[in-house]
Amino acid sequence: MKFLYKLEKKFGKFSIRNLPLVLALLFAFNYLLSVAAPDVYMKLILVPYQVFEKHEFWRLITWIFTAPSEFDEWTVLSLVCLYFIGSSAERGMGTFMFNLYMLGSMILNFITVIGVSLFYYFVKSDDVSSLTEVVYGGTFINWLVPSSIFFAFAMAYMDSTILFMFLFPLKAKYIAAIDFAVWLYYYFKYPITTLRALIIVNFAFFFFFYNVFKKYSLRRGGGFSFSFYGADKKKRKKPAFAKRENSDNVYNMSDYVGRKHGGEEKKMPEGITRHKCAICGKTEKDGDELVFRFCTKCNGNYEYCNDHIYTHEHIK
Repeated sequence: MKFLYKLEKKFGKFSIRNLPLVLALLFAFNYLLSVAAPDVYMKLILVPYQVFEKHEFWRLITWIFTAPSEFDEWTVLSLVCLYFIGSSAERGMGTFMFNLYMLGSMILNFITVIGVSLFYYFVKSDDVSSLTEVVYGGTFINWLVPSSIFFAFAMAYMDSTILFMFLFPLKAKYIAAIDFAVWLYYYFKYPITTLRALIIVNFAFFFFFYNVFKKYSLRRGGGFSFSFYGADKKKRKKPAFAKRENSDNVYNMSDYVGRKHGGEEKKMPEGITRHKCAICGKTEKDGDELVFRFCTKCNGNYEYCNDHIYTHEHIK
């Protein structure tokens, strides 16, 4: 865990805020591009055969900007769902953790596609199925991105309810279970090695990410865990929700620091900041939307920004 805190403190400032909005806009642009200029769009898709045989190495990067499916009547609805659900997941997990989850998923998908394609291109080149793997294997790489966002949302808000298709109220954990079921359906229906390998890798990465990073990424006191929801309803403890507004003993000290008797704000010397997050090192100069709090459960005067006040590990 300390490694993650150090990692975020060093690289957290490079995290992409509102990543779901960025993905939705990129997908929308590529949907339009696929309709307006299909020949140009086809040059962006990851086709391992074209990379190995024709040396079109730009495809190793441009696949990131391609859409996960074809343009149809459900496209707008899927983009709206991706944005709203992804934004909620980002708020629940924190910007850095959400970026880490999505980036890790995309990197593993890329390595899986290239690895399977290399195997069929060089080792099993005489196999009839090798053409499918080398030519069409890369088309599945972005297909699992929306599902990854659903799983991220389920990790942060396991028992929350959302309107599936804006009509049917379903808990997030049930929607994640439906996605798992769809993955299993495709796994057994289509005997494509690349697709099956991608499904296995994404399964494994989801459970790995949850089990290793749950103490870091999930909100303290919310009770968001598989063990909580899998336990016997009579034996399990319900999360202690706030009997008062501030249940975590967190106080905003900005109202008590740097004020004169007359109510004027005390000017700080240049180069000195009033607030600084103990995790990521952000100060009030990094954005007007940042809010800083002291945690009374930490042993010492440690101040955290709004991304880490509920997700940090208490210092004893």
